[in-house]
Amino acid sequence: MIGERFTRAARQTVHEAVVQAEQLDAPEIGPEHLALALLDAPVLADFSLPRDEVVEAFAAARRKGGLSEADTEALRRLGIDVDQIVASVERSYGEGALAGAPRRRRRFFGNHLPFTSAAKKTLERSLVEARDLGHGTLGQEHLLLALLAARGLVAEVLEARGVSYAEVRKRVARSPR
Repeated sequence: MIGERFTRAARQTVHEAVVQAEQLDAPEIGPEHLALALLDAPVLADFSLPRDEVVEAFAAARRKGGLSEADTEALRRLGIDVDQIVASVERSYGEGALAGAPRRRRRFFGNHLPFTSAAKKTLERSLVEARDLGHGTLGQEHLLLALLAARGLVAEVLEARGVSYAEVRKRVARSPR
């Protein structure tokens, strides 16, 4: 059984996710903040993932009220033009209106930002990933696998740039621990 021990790098990633959320004036720490914190991690080094593209993709989703490209495309197939709706709302209420004004941050225990339920599930899933791979510690690679396994905005953004669950899992499984 896994000792449920985070490596120093994994702990640093979680800390960096908090920093990312604070820099973006987010009311909570979400999976996208964990992903942003992992962008410079060795686990993603081989993928040549352009930070600015990932940041821009998350910003575009926030502008659309959190809708991913897959969500936007699904709505388009139903005859709903999200880009047109966003443009109309922004003409009336200003740029970024659907992203919402920064909400008052909820602070807990020592004035810390809370994690969203999706971010908590990512952390829980990372433990499962580490256990399933037979690893005694939880590293950045397990956080990345959990983000990719979750399906959703983060997985979509990373997969669109060549980072898939299957490929990362294959690399992690064959790397020495």
